[in-house]
Amino acid sequence: MRSVVLLSGGIDPVSGRPAPPAGEIAAIGLALSVGGAVGGLHAGAPVPALRQAAGHGLEQVDCLQGGGDAVAVLAEALFAAPPDLVLAGRQARGGEDSGMLPYLLAERLDWPLLSGVVAIGATAEGWLAVTIGLAQGARRPAQIRLPCILCAHDAAPAPPFVFDRARRAVLRVVPVTGEEGPGMVAVEGTERPYRARPRLIGTASGGGGTVLEHPDPAEAARVLRDHLRALGMLAPPREGAADA
Repeated sequence: MRSVVLLSGGIDPVSGRPAPPAGEIAAIGLALSVGGAVGGLHAGAPVPALRQAAGHGLEQVDCLQGGGDAVAVLAEALFAAPPDLVLAGRQARGGEDSGMLPYLLAERLDWPLLSGVVAIGATAEGWLAVTIGLAQGARRPAQIRLPCILCAHDAAPAPPFVFDRARRAVLRVVPVTGEEGPGMVAVEGTERPYRARPRLIGTASGGGGTVLEHPDPAEAARVLRDHLRALGMLAPPREGAADA
C-alpha cells in the first residue's frame, strides 16, 4: 500500500507562525496506520510548515512547481504515479482556503472520496474499510474502492512530533506542467459574484405552528405563505400591494 498525504503551507491563526493544520497531521497518522510507503505532496515551493508536518512521520515531501493551479499540478503528479491512497486534512490554513481542493482533485482524477475519516481498516478485493466520525462522538463503518481520496477528521489520532525526523526530512522540488492527462476528467466551472441566499432553516416567532383539518385551498395557501415569511424564506409584501 502506497499512501500520499496532501500538505499545505499552514499558518497558525493565532500566532501567524508556520504550522501544519491539525487535519493534515491526522491524515499523516491515518496513512502511517495503513503501513507501507508514505510520502507528502505539496503544490508550491518548500515552506517551513512542510518540515514541521514531516516531523510527524514523513521522510520526504515532494513540492510541485510549475504552471497551472494547485488542483492541476496535484492531478498531474498523482496521475503520473498513482498511489493507492491519498489523504488530506479537512481544510488548509494558509489564507483564503475553502476546503474544496480534495473534492476538485477527486473530480479531476475521477476517484471516489470520503470525508471525516477517523480510522482505516483492512483492504479486501480492492475495497478499503474505514470509520467515519459523526456528531457527538458517533462512529459509522464504511467501505470505499481504491484508489481513493480520504479527508481526515480532526479527531483522528495524531502521531507525535519528532524534531530529528523533521530535521532529516527531504523536501524535494519536482517540476510539473499542470496539463491535463489523457485519462483525467476536465473540470469546468464559472465564477459568479456573491449573491445572498434566503435561509433554508429558521425559527419562526410566536410559538408553535398551525394545524389545519381539511382546509380550504386558499386558506391553506395563506397559512403556508405566512409561515414561509416567518422563516425568512419569502420577502414581506410590498407596501400597497395585495397578496395573490
